[in-house]
Amino acid sequence: MNGTVVQWGIVATGGIAAKFAQACNFESNRSGKSIIAAVASRSLDKALDFAQKWSIPRAYGSYEELFADPLITAVYIATPHSSHPELSIQALKAGKAVLCEKPVAITLKDFLPVIQTARECKLFFMEAMWMKFNPCFQKMLSWIQEGRIGRVKYLRSDFFLDAPFNPAGRYYNPALGGGALLDVGIYPVTCAVMVGGRRKPQSIDSWMRFAQTGVDLYGKVRMVWDDALVADLASSIDLQGLDHMRSAVVIGETGSIMLPLFWMATEASLVGPDGSVIERFTHPFPCNGYEFEIREVERCIAQGLTESPVQTWADSIMVMELLDTITEQAKTSLNGN
Repeated sequence: MNGTVVQWGIVATGGIAAKFAQACNFESNRSGKSIIAAVASRSLDKALDFAQKWSIPRAYGSYEELFADPLITAVYIATPHSSHPELSIQALKAGKAVLCEKPVAITLKDFLPVIQTARECKLFFMEAMWMKFNPCFQKMLSWIQEGRIGRVKYLRSDFFLDAPFNPAGRYYNPALGGGALLDVGIYPVTCAVMVGGRRKPQSIDSWMRFAQTGVDLYGKVRMVWDDALVADLASSIDLQGLDHMRSAVVIGETGSIMLPLFWMATEASLVGPDGSVIERFTHPFPCNGYEFEIREVERCIAQGLTESPVQTWADSIMVMELLDTITEQAKTSLNGN
């Protein structure tokens, strides 16, 4: 590395890449520990436009050119889901640390070679589950761990949005890993895994409604753990995303926690058994929320870590395994049509 500065290469130029670029430039101005050194797209014109907008010095018309850039120390992969494993492996083999957008793959089978490559190359790899670095999400977990609501008994977490139907777009195209579960349902599933103490549930029941393209439009999942913790989760890409359908509520024996817009929360409330707010934690984003995961990558690389303790390889493996189970169970369900 060049000192403690992470020189980023951004792979792709879509909306989420723009959010990352905005946060990375913010961090560059704040601490100087991250800079965007290059961007790549399969269209050089798109790469050049993106580079001009975000003041990036180098633009490439192929991902391979970016991976070959000797000045790049880490890459952020923001392509459609289906290409994540292949590009992650290419970047790791080129000697780059990797931050890959969620989900890291379509199936666990696709993802395991990525971890094997990271292990063999002894390089940092992390799934960009930005929610887990959100201070409000971490506050929720700390309240649970401190016993502020007693034994956790129930979680409800939903993520609905209404994406216009486009069979070629990433939401509805199965070749791009489309569907509600992989795109937005991964957030409630990840939330459940963390509230459950990074434990696999003992049982899973799932149901899906499918689009004409074959992707899931809506899904409902119930998870149950051996200590009787129950999680009710839902996700959709064709239902109006009202704020109360994009929240998380954790209920314990002596209280509850409310997290509005849980994956991007700027407020968390600790509620007593009588419904009164005991404590409210607020933490507005300095930029757009992506800065927190960028700071974690900076810290891990500076310390020579290959994985983050906040978003471990085991976390990504467990969530991918659960997503596989949910999908397969819903496809074989009589109600899954």
